[in-house]
Amino acid sequence: MELELLRLLRSLGSPRHLLQVHAQFLARGLAAHPRLLPAFVSAALTAFAAPSSAAPRHAAAAAAILRAAGAGASTLRACESLRRLLPCRRVHGQIVRCGMPIRDAISWNLMISGYATSGEVEAARMLFDEMDQKDVVSWTAMVSAYAKIGDIDSAKVLFDYMPVKNLVSWNAMITAYNHNSRYDEALRTFQHMMIEGRLMPDEATIVSVVSACAQLGSAEYCNWVSSYISKCNTHITVALGNALIDMFAKCGDVGRARSIFDKMRTRCIITWTTMISGFAYNGRFREALLIYNEMCGQGVELDDTVFVAALAACAHGGLLQEGWSIFKQMVDQYGIVPRMEHYGCIVDLLGRAGKLQEAVQFIESMPLKPGAVIWVTLLSSCIAHGDAELTEYVSTKVVEIEPNNSSYQVLVSNCSALEGRWGSVMDTRKTMRDCGVEKTPGISSIQVGSEVHEFLVKDTRHQKRKEIYETLDGLIAIIRHSEHTPWMSYCSALQ
Repeated sequence: MELELLRLLRSLGSPRHLLQVHAQFLARGLAAHPRLLPAFVSAALTAFAAPSSAAPRHAAAAAAILRAAGAGASTLRACESLRRLLPCRRVHGQIVRCGMPIRDAISWNLMISGYATSGEVEAARMLFDEMDQKDVVSWTAMVSAYAKIGDIDSAKVLFDYMPVKNLVSWNAMITAYNHNSRYDEALRTFQHMMIEGRLMPDEATIVSVVSACAQLGSAEYCNWVSSYISKCNTHITVALGNALIDMFAKCGDVGRARSIFDKMRTRCIITWTTMISGFAYNGRFREALLIYNEMCGQGVELDDTVFVAALAACAHGGLLQEGWSIFKQMVDQYGIVPRMEHYGCIVDLLGRAGKLQEAVQFIESMPLKPGAVIWVTLLSSCIAHGDAELTEYVSTKVVEIEPNNSSYQVLVSNCSALEGRWGSVMDTRKTMRDCGVEKTPGISSIQVGSEVHEFLVKDTRHQKRKEIYETLDGLIAIIRHSEHTPWMSYCSALQ
């Protein structure tokens, strides 16, 4: 009977059916059953958010059910798992009106998490500030909430104020930096954790650190992490193995990446995709295809992402026939509908092979409307092969599709400059100024000793920014007084 009721709860078609099941609960004395109650509350919360015209009546009935069940941990966990703002607000309103049966840290934390996962970080913070006794879960939930919306500075302030940090707290902060592309700070946070010496990193910590190293291409950190894993005899899980393959490949050590790949007893499709991409990233395109063929031979269930990796390897390696073969195999043998990324790889493949007109015909025959990125891919090939007429045609397509994209506008302007069409350069720059389009600043990084430094255009975050800008000013002064300054006319034309 229990399994049957669980099945019914998961397949409820309307709030009316929910009320019928609730009657069965009461008749059989199962209203407080530990396994049925959470599933029942989830169904009731779903009824809260019903969009039908009868929603107010059904919502009232669902609210009565929740009151009968008690707005305790089961209700709050269900509310959190649904990740919907409306149920969370209504349950909170019920708690305010009727009171919470058990007002403990667990209940508070579940409400905070409910609001945070629904994107209502300000509401979550209000509840957090109301808590008399916050525990480490409360602090960590708020750190993760701020990280989710990209407010890393607020997350860091809370993290620094935490009276007690556990491993989950450190992992949350490291992951927050990773998800917001601040990899150097992720590694620095990991260093601080290790210096404190109270906690040992777990798999989640190591995976996050390995991912940060991969993004920065830091060989020193790469070697340290590898040494640490070997010294601690850490078990290489699928997730950790995938991260290590990616890290070694992006740090240029594809041999060690292959060694990890070979040692993994269990592999998933991500493992194969990462190894294919790793070989391609390091210019070993034939070996990437050998991995692809080995994967096909083992009967691995393929997805669309692995085909992007294989096609990209063919494009960068100039393997025209192999690329076409894989594309047709994807469609005909595996029945995968090509995405824009697959079409982009074929355009890149044709463009690098110098088949520019064929690439244009391919784009214009696509069943999907080509985005600007498709034309930009071809634009690079047009420039490389010196086809001025097609370069101008493709540039026009790019600007028509995304006139407000600063990166594309700058690319088109640079194409005109390379061909000496300074009038087009001036027109593009003027259009950008008139429309208020500003170029998104790029980012560069350099490793000095054991630390990776990241820089943005007009960066003011670095601690030694004064010395850096003074050095740059000195270099610019030397260049300006040099006799060999052919680039000065180009710079003057852009101003």
